[in-house]
Amino acid sequence: MPDCIDTIVTDNMDYCPDQENPAGVSPVEIFAARVADFDEIMAPPALNVATTLEEAGTIVGPHTFTPPKGFFKITVLPETGMVDTQNQGEKGSKSNVNNFAGTLPGTSAKVTGFIRKYQNVGMIFLVTQVNGEIKQIGSKNSPAYLSEATGSSGVKPGDVHGTPIKFSDVQAYPAPVYTGTITEFVPE
Repeated sequence: MPDCIDTIVTDNMDYCPDQENPAGVSPVEIFAARVADFDEIMAPPALNVATTLEEAGTIVGPHTFTPPKGFFKITVLPETGMVDTQNQGEKGSKSNVNNFAGTLPGTSAKVTGFIRKYQNVGMIFLVTQVNGEIKQIGSKNSPAYLSEATGSSGVKPGDVHGTPIKFSDVQAYPAPVYTGTITEFVPE
């Protein structure tokens, strides 16, 4: 029989009804970088190393780059961005699909170029939620890839003129919280 060691302290999962718990992501605090641009990509600790539930769900960072490389910012239309996790698989072989979705404004040449450039490129996204937590999609071993892009000019007044996108990864864990420094690229 294997020597399985549980290092995580048992803890209650309490909830306070008067605690603020807003939904959504910031439309302007979304960061992305190609996996190939990193010098070092940090990960959450292994379950046999973490000692608390918070530690098991956090990447302390920081991720590192050689300048001028770094994260670039993405802006999405307000109230279109979201991070979600879907637990999938059979008992004993579960994994998680983590997604970042949002609508890029318009269908301009720049939006088209973004999709062309990054549609087959392994990425890491840091997505700031309205509550201030930063969720990470993608990792060194399982980058996030573009899984959906559907631009539309809209049909009538009031329709959204934009390009909904979705980047997805597959991990052993749900999208972790990132607490490290965010290094932005240096324009050349």
